[in-house]
Amino acid sequence: MGFKLVLNVLYTMGVALCFIVAYKMLTTHNYPVMAGAIIVGVVVIFMKLRLLKEVKDTQDASQNKKGKGTK
Repeated sequence: MGFKLVLNVLYTMGVALCFIVAYKMLTTHNYPVMAGAIIVGVVVIFMKLRLLKEVKDTQDASQNKKGKGTK
């Protein structure tokens, strides 16, 4: 679980970095690099959402195991 926490933090930093780069490239009129940064940022967001869904499913499964034993 600790690895997933670190991975989530890295994904968050990656998204922030991509959009900072995209903004800087917009102000310098370097549109191909800006487009690349936005595409990479969107891919990282999808990876982050997938990780969050996986963590949620893992937590739900562990809650269901605990709940079945107490009934």
